[in-house]
Amino acid sequence: MQLDAGAQERTPDPGAWRPVSYSDLTAPAPANATFVDIWKEEIEANNKTYREKGDFRFAGGNAPATEAHFVIWSPAKSVVLSILNTATHCTTKQRDAGVLVKLCPMRLVIYEGVRTQVLDADRGCFVEIDPSIGQQSSVAAAYAAYDLGARTIKTGLVVMGQAVEGCSHGIPLPR
Repeated sequence: MQLDAGAQERTPDPGAWRPVSYSDLTAPAPANATFVDIWKEEIEANNKTYREKGDFRFAGGNAPATEAHFVIWSPAKSVVLSILNTATHCTTKQRDAGVLVKLCPMRLVIYEGVRTQVLDADRGCFVEIDPSIGQQSSVAAAYAAYDLGARTIKTGLVVMGQAVEGCSHGIPLPR
């Protein structure tokens, strides 16, 4: 996913809650290059930790790393909220019904013309679903929306129909 703000359409109804999207960063490819670039230092630190422990299974790519993102497009600017999930940068928040919720680092990236601004945005909730139960949206889902009036990206996480406490965030966009 290459972000080119000048070539994008405005996000329709940015205030509507929509599921976040996920990218596997273990094998760098054009489709995930933007997210690998956003997290390059943390991905390399994660790779180094695996190598130092003698784990070289990922020599052809990256050690396990995934990310979740929410993108807002406008004719002049694009904004990406990204949450990185690695073994070395996340902590377990809760485990329930085959769902693992982790607290992981978040970044807010603003693309405006040729200018890029990368801001750390504290920690956010990342959901992992046990593969044996499948990726059923009825089990767990992460959502985001953009509150235009407040200039804030809102996030939320639902597991088994219940909002997860501490996983609803409002991330203000800088002026």
